[in-house]
Amino acid sequence: MNQNHNELIEQINSLKDQLKKKAFDKEEQDLINGVCERVGKIIERIQTNEQFKEVEQANIQVRSAIKDRYRFQNIIGMGPAMQNVYDQILTAAKSDANVSIYGESGTGKELVARAIHDMSPRNAEAFVTINCGAIPEPLMESEFFGYKKGAFTGAAFDKHGYLDLADTGTLFLDEIGDLPVSMQVKLLRAIDGGGYYPIGSQSKHASDFRIVASTNKNLKQLVDEEFMREDFYYRIQVIPIFLPPLKDRKEDIPLLLDHFSDMYAQNSSFKKVPNHITTQILNHDWPGNIRELQNVLLRFFSTGEFDISNSIVTPGKSVDANRSDSIGDNSNNLSHAIEMVEKEQIINALQSTNGHRSCAAEKLGISRSTLFRRMKKHGLILKQSVQY
Repeated sequence: MNQNHNELIEQINSLKDQLKKKAFDKEEQDLINGVCERVGKIIERIQTNEQFKEVEQANIQVRSAIKDRYRFQNIIGMGPAMQNVYDQILTAAKSDANVSIYGESGTGKELVARAIHDMSPRNAEAFVTINCGAIPEPLMESEFFGYKKGAFTGAAFDKHGYLDLADTGTLFLDEIGDLPVSMQVKLLRAIDGGGYYPIGSQSKHASDFRIVASTNKNLKQLVDEEFMREDFYYRIQVIPIFLPPLKDRKEDIPLLLDHFSDMYAQNSSFKKVPNHITTQILNHDWPGNIRELQNVLLRFFSTGEFDISNSIVTPGKSVDANRSDSIGDNSNNLSHAIEMVEKEQIINALQSTNGHRSCAAEKLGISRSTLFRRMKKHGLILKQSVQY
């Protein structure tokens, strides 16, 4: 189509040249030239509109393809909440503005940051990750800006800082809410193009980087409490992206379950998750989000134990099935049946409070020490889950 348009424009221009050689008066010549120019502009507008439509159609196809898939880059999920996140990632990727990613711990903020980088024009350059809460404040400046040899005791060589490493790439500031105000001031100057000085250097450095930040905190509240500078907040808050907790996207749990099962079953004697454990997975609220689910499944495929809310279930039977069988087998023993009912009530209270013993004791109407004794009596003093 575009080739035909170009040929037609060439023919019109050729016709104009030929008409100039013929005997027309000036008025006729002006009329013919005007018609040719108008026709040429109309054709150019048609060509531009068709190119625009092609681009729009490509975008529609990309978005449609995303909706038909269960994963986007390394992010898994196809429910409405995640489709909205995918749209926000596409919007952020085609821009060079700074991005803030909000979400609870374990929701996949770094995966989103990486997806934005990988789909942006900076994707061939470095993606530099910094955990703002893991760097001691006295070392912040040397880590971000680098230092020169001999700048201080132990500086045996020149060291590039994070800003040097992120030049022309992306600087991912994980847990931006933990960045000290003193460092925010210095970083703000670099963001605004004022450059920075490595420790021990008199030469100003400049770096062209894009910031993608993540946090599980309310940054506006940090500004109100003066833990974050307002001008720094607005520099990083250009494009906000909000990730839903796993409890608000339970339709994606089966996809995540399949993904992690395929990952861990290869080197395990357990090849699938039993149905009664799958039911518990679907019913659990997952306060630790995807990271908690991943950790629990890794433990299951490694040890055969499924451990949530401080209760351990083995592949053979569910906790409910084990308790039902025990009560049924001892139905003639009233005292034993009462003990089993008590045990069941304790387990339910612990599960409903995510293993918080003080809350469980309050729910049962007993003291914490009494709860502890009865848990010990019923063999419920179990190892704690690993915290991530």
